Amino acid sequence: MDEQIRKASIDMGTNTFQLLIANVIGDKVETIFTQDIFVRLGKGGISNGEITEEAMQRAFDALDKFQKVIKENKAEEVKVAATSAVRSANNGEDFIKDIYNRYGLVVNILSGTEEAEVIYKGVKTDTDIQDIAIIMDIGGGSVEFIIGDAEKVLWKQSFEIGAQRLYDLFCNEDPISDENSEKLADYLKEKLAPLFEESEKYKSLKFIGAAGTFQTIQEVYGAIHDCKPSSVKNVSYEEYKNMHRKFVGYTREQRFEIPGLIPQRVDMIVPASLLLFNVLTLLKVKEIHISSGSLREGLVLL
Repeated sequence: MDEQIRKASIDMGTNTFQLLIANVIGDKVETIFTQDIFVRLGKGGISNGEITEEAMQRAFDALDKFQKVIKENKAEEVKVAATSAVRSANNGEDFIKDIYNRYGLVVNILSGTEEAEVIYKGVKTDTDIQDIAIIMDIGGGSVEFIIGDAEKVLWKQSFEIGAQRLYDLFCNEDPISDENSEKLADYLKEKLAPLFEESEKYKSLKFIGAAGTFQTIQEVYGAIHDCKPSSVKNVSYEEYKNMHRKFVGYTREQRFEIPGLIPQRVDMIVPASLLLFNVLTLLKVKEIHISSGSLREGLVLL
């Protein structure tokens, strides 16, 4: 019989640092505490291959808070992973050394394929994958796609075209111009060609969304329908399309007024939603299934 272990995980994402404290028994994860801090690690530097001093300080501030909570909850193990912003930064290794010297935390810089594998494990803690499904996780630096069934990953790939990178490339006007929206769509068709080629091998794929952008969809849907966001597990393509029109058609000031859209996501929701909308349209997805499990849940199973 598996023994229960109190574990903590920190997902050092390009936009958000996420903490999870959970009791883990085998492959079962019982969530005790979660916290998200919008660090914006990639802001101002990701397109130049660096982490700015300001971004590092925001990261240290977040880790200070996480360390306190981890100690209070007496976690026996702590798993820390860094993703796209760190793996593509020239000063990423120095940043990781600084974290070790300050906190004694060993940060694992995940490759894109490793990140996809851990996301799959995390989604499975929350979502029952019976038939073949495609999982999408939109980060600030990269986006991961996994095709898999209940037992294994059949295909996976990470693409360095996350929301912050797309924002830097295409979002120089507010609201985004039709011309830049079209350029972004063409860019995605080219970059995501391996995904579309692979998806054609399967007759139908359940579409599962994990992490921040899909959490935003839950929150906006919940505000529209007056229901608890965490209870929102399925959103139709048509219903999402109505949200998308506001995300990309409104000015920044107007987006602040969208019920359920938190201020920290007002900027990144534009490129993230354009990425999602193009993928859903090209894959002919009729319904989005939303998982509350993702990378941080997968980390505690490692």
